[in-house]
Formats: sequence, structure tokens, C-alpha cells
Amino acid sequence: MPAGVIALLCGAALAGAVLAVPARAAEPSGSARLSVGDALPSLSLRDQHDTDVSVDASVRLLLLTRDMDAGALVKEALADRGRELLASAGAVYVSDVSGMPGFVRSMFALPALRKRPYAIALDEDGHATAAFPYEKGHVTILHVDGGRIASISQASTSDEVRSALQP
Repeated sequence: MPAGVIALLCGAALAGAVLAVPARAAEPSGSARLSVGDALPSLSLRDQHDTDVSVDASVRLLLLTRDMDAGALVKEALADRGRELLASAGAVYVSDVSGMPGFVRSMFALPALRKRPYAIALDEDGHATAAFPYEKGHVTILHVDGGRIASISQASTSDEVRSALQP
């Protein structure tokens, strides 16, 4: 990496600036996007504490983010009792962090994520969630029943995310 780019990244981080990484289009290669009626794929990911997180037939709700704006919505929705809300809803929060440069992820994003009291399953290369539908700046919410996707919605506010987590 050129010295100028490293200086820019370090300078922005030291100045408290947030580095916005454009969300990449997660177009699955050779397969269609998941839709209502499809089986929820089983995933095995690691969270921000390097602990295994499984997405399997027991999951009833999946929250997916791919960009900072969507992540902020989930952070706000889970600010109070986040771990309890996720557990009572049978929910898993997955974040595709593949668009973030590795240096930024390891030096800034992961330390910040480790302060959150709930698990965030991380898709570090974007492959695990490539077939999941997504809209920039929105949280994808998959309602799952019996291992199949019952509905898909895109939340644009933290209240919508919080509401999806309510029984």
C-alpha cells in the first residue's frame, strides 16, 4: 500500500473521521438471490470475539447489514437489551464486512464492535451472504419458519428493526 494512502487512513482515523466504504453489490455468482420459500442456508461464521456463530434451522430471524448506515440502525435498535432482544426473537445478526479494508477492520472496526454486548456474525469475504438480498443503507430482515424464509423486508429505521425483534 502506498505511503500516502497509509498516511491518509491513519490521519483520518486519528482525526476521528469515519471512513465510509461503499457497499459493494453482492451479486451471487452462478446462483439466484434468496427469496421467500427458499431454505435458509446454513452458515458457520465467527463473531467479533472470534466465537463460532451458527445460522441453522433454529434461527427464526436474521438481520443482515453490509454498510455503515445499516449497521448504525441495528446498533441503535439493540442499544438497550440487545442480547435479550436477539435471544427472545431467535435472531442472529450478520454483518458483511468484506467491503472494508483489512487494516481498517482490524485496527478500528473490530475493537469498536467488541464493545457491543451481543454477537455480530462477520462475513469477512462476502461469500457466505452473497445470495442474501440487500438494499444500500437498509437492514435486510429475513423471517424464518421451519428453516424456510417466510418473509423478507428492508428496514430503513431503527424502530423498524426493533419492531421486527418483538414477539
